[in-house]
Amino acid sequence: MEIRSVRGMNDLFGEELQQWAHVENHVKKVFESFGYTEIRTPALEKIEVFSGTVGDETDIVEKQMYQVVTDSETYVLRPEGTASFMRAVLEHNLQSSGQPGRFFYYLPMFRHERPQKGRLRQFHQFGAELINDASPEADAELITVLDQIYQSLGITEYRVRINSVGCTECRSAYKEKLKAFFQPKLNQLCEQCQKRFERSAMRILDCKRETCKTLAQEAPLIPSCLCSSCKTHHERLKSCLTMAEVKFEEDPYIVRGLDYYTRTAFEFTSQLLGAQDALGGGGRYDGLSARFDEAPFPAVGFGLGMERLMIALQEKQKLPQSQFNPRFFFAPLGEKAFELLYPLSLKLKRKGIWCEISYDKTKGLKWLLKQANRVNADFSLMLGEEELNQGTVLLKNMKQGTQENLSLNSLESEIIRRSHRAP
Repeated sequence: MEIRSVRGMNDLFGEELQQWAHVENHVKKVFESFGYTEIRTPALEKIEVFSGTVGDETDIVEKQMYQVVTDSETYVLRPEGTASFMRAVLEHNLQSSGQPGRFFYYLPMFRHERPQKGRLRQFHQFGAELINDASPEADAELITVLDQIYQSLGITEYRVRINSVGCTECRSAYKEKLKAFFQPKLNQLCEQCQKRFERSAMRILDCKRETCKTLAQEAPLIPSCLCSSCKTHHERLKSCLTMAEVKFEEDPYIVRGLDYYTRTAFEFTSQLLGAQDALGGGGRYDGLSARFDEAPFPAVGFGLGMERLMIALQEKQKLPQSQFNPRFFFAPLGEKAFELLYPLSLKLKRKGIWCEISYDKTKGLKWLLKQANRVNADFSLMLGEEELNQGTVLLKNMKQGTQENLSLNSLESEIIRRSHRAP
């Protein structure tokens, strides 16, 4: 019986995993430099965490969540990070101090959708969230953090697109304008947008179907309906981004796909990704806590897809080459040589120096050197009967092809000295 991984859920190993780890560590350092601390939430949540917050008519809730049904509860594998984060904040009263709190996470997400390039059923996402700060400066900070991540990795081919989707008051007026516009054209919309019409008319603007996109081009835009407070917030955001030297463009069609956004919405898009061009994005969600029947407090955040980031880095040829190879390969020729080198290899490993050793004591020198090449060792250390009699060991630089004899008595200190030098 052939057993394979679930479609759209991939294994990671070898050089690819090493490249991922390198990029993951790089992104985490950027977060830490801006004062964000890590938070981790469970992969499994109660369905109400998402059904009552993300939006009942979103694709995520309607058809993309993996459910686990028991006698008394329905659980889902986490399809997105912000609602889980908010559940954790409220459960542990992380907002209670009233002081700004900065958090980031790096977690797998799960959505049952058609797998394609940059869109998998299990995908990995970085998220950053800033709570207890309603200022446009906080919005600008999150956009700047995301901009810094891409810039520091050498990705510059992207557009930063921003919009304001307004507060509850001005957005309600805008929705009525939208419904009045789309009502006569309702039968021209796709089936999904027809369902969205009553409860989430703004999301029609986010539809990727060509017919809906064409109709939306003539629709009224939200800037015309923003209240004075939202206009002031948005203008200040633009001023802050200019001061931060983040290039941006206004796009009134950026509404984001989830229902909990208020005021600022933003996306980073790049042609490096092809048709699925979203690198990352987010916005403000001041009212999300109220959907958990808790007192509202301000919050803003973003999500960054790791798979899409890796595609962009691959297109730019910015992925690091593998550095996971032993510094030394010990090649003992015979039992006596093995008894001497084996404990030394373990001692050096405990000091943080990777010294690979062959456990096969019957092989000759030619085979052992092939093994040293196979693991891409920098140096090969050969010890046979002749070297034992002379109290020496033969050290070969595998990159340069040079050889030299070292004293067995000073071998440990010599290896330690050479472990921090180029081969």
